[in-house]
Amino acid sequence: MNVEELLEVLGNPTRLKILRLLSDGPKYLLELARELDLSEPAILKHLVILERYGLISSFKRDSSIGPPRKYYYLKAGFTVDVGFTDGLFDISVRSLEGSVCEEVNGVKEEFEKIKRIEDCVEAVEKIAVLSEFIDREILKLRRMEASLLALKKEIYRYLGGLLDTLCETYLERKIAEWIILSRDRELLEEMKTTLNIPDSELKLILNKLRSRIPYVDRFIG
Repeated sequence: MNVEELLEVLGNPTRLKILRLLSDGPKYLLELARELDLSEPAILKHLVILERYGLISSFKRDSSIGPPRKYYYLKAGFTVDVGFTDGLFDISVRSLEGSVCEEVNGVKEEFEKIKRIEDCVEAVEKIAVLSEFIDREILKLRRMEASLLALKKEIYRYLGGLLDTLCETYLERKIAEWIILSRDRELLEEMKTTLNIPDSELKLILNKLRSRIPYVDRFIG
């Protein structure tokens, strides 16, 4: 599922509430209907969509008071990052599956130690402490991200004033801005397509930029 499809699926308030409830553990249809105060057919319609896009799955479990019940549970683990401000527009989806990055290896090792504890009471206490630590670290990272994005906005605006002085046309400024902020050599092809610039015109602009802003030469040379 691509980002656009995911945002469309998550854009429905009822589906978000269903996912929130399922984050607490598997639930069957009647449970969800009661907790959301909606009819079972209405809930089932959303469950079908969530299952179709791979966000949830289901299994059957025997019931002591009737036929087996179909339980729904979260299948996919991911985080959605949406950031936009002056000079930045980014929407990305990152899976929570896979290897642990180097920065959290220590936390992972601590968890592995807990799994080897035979005393259940002690293990529960250590799990609580570790979970609290992880929550604090996540909050710290989110605050840092917000602060960096705010700084990125200030940088972009200040750069705009500098480029107003150094560039003669909007097109020159836009190309210089993209090069300086992205540092991506492959960006030139994307710029040509997006801005619909002929090769000859782009070459002239780049030569002007080289003469006025030598810094950009290392990325377009």
